[in-house]
Amino acid sequence: MKEKERAMDITRLLIHLSNSVDAFALKPRHVDQIRAALPEVRITVAEGNSDFLEKLPEADCALVWSFKPGWYERAPRLKALFTPAAGHDWVAEDPSGRVRTCYGSFHGRIMRESLLSMMLFFNRRIGQSLDDQSNRIWGRSGYGDCVALFSQRVMIVGCGSLGRSVAELLKAFGAHVTGVKRDPAGFGGTPGIDRMIAFDRLEEELPHADHVVLLLPGGKGTEGIFTARHFTAMKQGACLYNLGRGTCYREADLLAALDHGPLAGAGLDVFAEEPLPPSSPLWGRHNVLITPHSSAISREYIDLFIQEWLAALRGM
Repeated sequence: MKEKERAMDITRLLIHLSNSVDAFALKPRHVDQIRAALPEVRITVAEGNSDFLEKLPEADCALVWSFKPGWYERAPRLKALFTPAAGHDWVAEDPSGRVRTCYGSFHGRIMRESLLSMMLFFNRRIGQSLDDQSNRIWGRSGYGDCVALFSQRVMIVGCGSLGRSVAELLKAFGAHVTGVKRDPAGFGGTPGIDRMIAFDRLEEELPHADHVVLLLPGGKGTEGIFTARHFTAMKQGACLYNLGRGTCYREADLLAALDHGPLAGAGLDVFAEEPLPPSSPLWGRHNVLITPHSSAISREYIDLFIQEWLAALRGM
């Protein structure tokens, strides 16, 4: 369908993108962007849940952060529902299949930079640099064991759109990248990924990886999927990063691998319990870098979502 015809097809757009994280919230400039792209569309920005539900019956397209299954029955004209979220935690698919539900897949452009910063933190001994700076120590002799990404192997566990985006950036730095999927069938040479393996081969491949990146989706299928055996199989001195879901391993197994080997460090953005409790033993450790589930937070977030949404409209 041509762009002009699709724009004419969307006549009433309802937006409810309020969020406690400022970077995730709709701004007036975003509404201006949408109006410029779809000048013939009637755009309504809901002021809250009650206002959203009141206006929902007239909408044929909606942009939301959350949507309950029962709400589809209140939206007889709704054709498509779009959310910036990558997971299905807050926006359920239409049980009847009538409404097309679309999830964000743009996050990799932001999150891969967060991951890269974690990797360089450990590779370039940034933690030690901060300690030395605080103590006014010129510790130049302590950098002899710094290592470059172009000489290392990275394993990405979970190779959806996020994993592929991460691989693209890491490959630009010269790293050798191995992807891990439950079913690698159909892998025909994803840019940035040198080889793809099945999850059941993970233990035999882990001893070769300098960095192991967990980008697993949520759900019961991934809870506890990375076990104590996987930690034991990792290369001595390797680093682990988790930007997917905090429930994919037991925290006790992670701590044991940090205390007794083989892990040299861990960059963690997600946790089984969030916010991470002050009592967690992960706090204050020199070999752990903690970020508060912020790897996708960036001022460009909603801009990227709007770009992706508009492109999807043109292709529908």
